[in-house]
Amino acid sequence: MQEANVVDITPFLAKHQLPLKYQYLSEQFFIPLAQDILAAKVTGQTMLVAVNGCQGSGKTTLADFLMTWVNSNTEFNSVAMSIDDFYLPANSRAQLAKQVHPLFATRGVPGTHDTALLQQTLSDLLAAKTHIPLPQFDKQTDNPVDKADWPSNQQPVDIIFFEGWCVASTPQQPYQLQQAINELEQQEDPEGIWRRCVNSCLANEYQTIFAMIDYTVMLKAPSFADVFAWRLEQEQKLLAKKGAGKGTFNETELRRFIAHFERITCENLNSLAASADAVLTLDSQRDITAMSLLADHIAQPVIFTDLDGTLLDHHSYQCEAIKPFLAKLASLGVTVVFNTSKTFAEVTAIQTQLEHRHPFIVENGAAVYIPKGYFSLKPIGCDEYQGYWRYAFTDSNQQLHRDLHQYAAEFSEHYQFFSNMSPERIAALTGLNSEQSQLALTRQYSDPVYFTGSDTERDALQKIMTAQDYQVLIGGRFMHMSKGNNKGIAQNWLVGQLKKQLRKPLTVIALGDSHNDVAMLTAADIAILIYNPSSTVQTEIKQKAWQISEQPAPAGWIQEVSALTPIKALFATQQEQSHG
Repeated sequence: MQEANVVDITPFLAKHQLPLKYQYLSEQFFIPLAQDILAAKVTGQTMLVAVNGCQGSGKTTLADFLMTWVNSNTEFNSVAMSIDDFYLPANSRAQLAKQVHPLFATRGVPGTHDTALLQQTLSDLLAAKTHIPLPQFDKQTDNPVDKADWPSNQQPVDIIFFEGWCVASTPQQPYQLQQAINELEQQEDPEGIWRRCVNSCLANEYQTIFAMIDYTVMLKAPSFADVFAWRLEQEQKLLAKKGAGKGTFNETELRRFIAHFERITCENLNSLAASADAVLTLDSQRDITAMSLLADHIAQPVIFTDLDGTLLDHHSYQCEAIKPFLAKLASLGVTVVFNTSKTFAEVTAIQTQLEHRHPFIVENGAAVYIPKGYFSLKPIGCDEYQGYWRYAFTDSNQQLHRDLHQYAAEFSEHYQFFSNMSPERIAALTGLNSEQSQLALTRQYSDPVYFTGSDTERDALQKIMTAQDYQVLIGGRFMHMSKGNNKGIAQNWLVGQLKKQLRKPLTVIALGDSHNDVAMLTAADIAILIYNPSSTVQTEIKQKAWQISEQPAPAGWIQEVSALTPIKALFATQQEQSHG
């Protein structure tokens, strides 16, 4: 999105009889709001933005400002519409008053709008159709303007700003309708027929329409008690502009009129603010005191991923297929952490090949490496190693060698340490080339065990080492034994550091394909198993609420990450910024 141009809003202020402080409000709140709306817009799709607020809150003015700003500062074409322009004619409401309840003679509440016309108009605009008539309602005559005088859109609409006091409202529960809440309901709806009908309309045809909304803005009043003063000011503007006539009110009439809206307005003040994408809080003087954007509270996605069989093809280890997608994630500010059994030397080589500069975890959680300068301060407990800050969770692998020799000597003829193999042997077992095999031998903390015995003997070895406080995991080709560390522990430590630096909540996403990924997956908010036909872990964790990809790596990784809601939201943001 391009930086906004400075717009002279003097004509806008005059049009709406606004004070100069509105210039400040536009800079402080309304322009950032417009930018947040643009960031949420999906490229190529028309967007419906709801602007909700009680009578006199300024919702019509805000919708007009947003339309004006978008049309002046972007390539988008936007329109502003009011639900008030879809009121039924007076004679239709009189018929409702006769057949259903006398209070339906007064325009305003759900049930007094032409919802079929409203749904069709919005649907046509959202389908990017042109020359769609935009209804107009004359509140002085209490009837729609003649259809011949309705304007229409001459080009496809990109954003619709749809304002109204009940727009995006939700119905109440039946028990909430039992007691009258004001004098109007007590005296003119003692049996609750009118309010139940209004609620039923809101729960049905209005929800069908509101389901089209993509983004909701709420102007939140301090209380319903402030509505009368605001609505009176609005009425005085209408009188000054058009003069007294049918459809305008004196003070007594106005009090009765706004009582029709009290129930739904109060419900909105209690509930809508919790779900709206943007809430602008007003004080009693109708000044905005704060703005809260839902986007500011959405957790930042952070991805932890195994490599072989998860991010990289299990057999070829090729990086080229995943490189463009990782670059795309990087451009969105998404941290992707390699959490692997590989060594420091292996991972740095892969990161260089992928042009990927993020922290990583090696040797099944043995140590975390953070590029120097990645954070503003070096995390406590880290030392420095070859341009990285390093936090180790375990000592060298010599203790494992000693413990296996002491407690599992009977199986010595059935296992071989990775570090004792030749590069040629490693290449034959893993499919790595000679250079990659040499890097895999540069182990600092762990030493995978290649076991050639039977399954029974393997299980017995696992039982012995587990009794010595080792965690024994069966990987794709090797047994991995660790004490006091695993991928999940290292992941949690790094998440803590990321939270300190980013100072916002995180959504932790983890992807793996084998047993030594289980701790990492368990520690995540979203866990995804990548399909690997050579791994048995999928059949053993069916009870877990984890997603399982249909395709193996790397296609399965790309497909699953792309489908995640927090990632899709970021993609939409980037597309919009590019478009603007």
